[in-house]
Amino acid sequence: SASARNTGAKQAKGEYLAFTDDDCMPAPDWLNKLASRFVAQPDYLIGGRTINALSTNLYSAASQQLIDYLYGYYNHSSEKAQFFASNNIAVPTEIFHKIGGFDTCFPLAAAEDREFCDRWLQSGYRMIYAAEVCIYHAHYLTLPSFWRQHFFYGRGAFCFHKVCAKRAAKPIKVEPLSFYFNLLTYPFNQTSLRPGFIISWLLFLSQLAATFGFFWERAHQTTTIKLSRK
Repeated sequence: SASARNTGAKQAKGEYLAFTDDDCMPAPDWLNKLASRFVAQPDYLIGGRTINALSTNLYSAASQQLIDYLYGYYNHSSEKAQFFASNNIAVPTEIFHKIGGFDTCFPLAAAEDREFCDRWLQSGYRMIYAAEVCIYHAHYLTLPSFWRQHFFYGRGAFCFHKVCAKRAAKPIKVEPLSFYFNLLTYPFNQTSLRPGFIISWLLFLSQLAATFGFFWERAHQTTTIKLSRK
């Protein structure tokens, strides 16, 4: 969560902060690869590559392929990256605290990393993708937990867009239809035909769950505001 990461950052004494999750196993050379990157890009946010460690779990595979697709979409130029998940990033400690760390106003562990990346860029700093900085992600999922995960992502997405729209004084941005078409065809470029169909269907389900979560959170916040005014 945002609070846990901020607490860890306050306790840390080093010049740089490296973040991962409790269901992730960094590669043996993870920190060495990050250190090499910071020699060349000392003021950057560095995002690494996440590899699904549960290759036989199609729900876990689908969730990771979604992240892989988003990385390709938002980080097509590695030196002009826009988004990284917080399970494999590293930042200069001073800049992390300067921009305020992770936003603890997010109700769930969902999308606070998107907001942090956006605020990092809005503050004038840069991000870069480092494919050699690897972690192995072992997040076991079932159909119910897969749905719940992406429902929460949708809730977080509403909070993210609300914060960003307020910060930039712009309306919520909706991705073009091509974004979703390319997402659903993405698995066929990554695996054989039968798993590709299954993962494509799961990616469709993930977007359905996220849509439900988005509008659930919007309705929840609207109701909360109305009740607070009574």
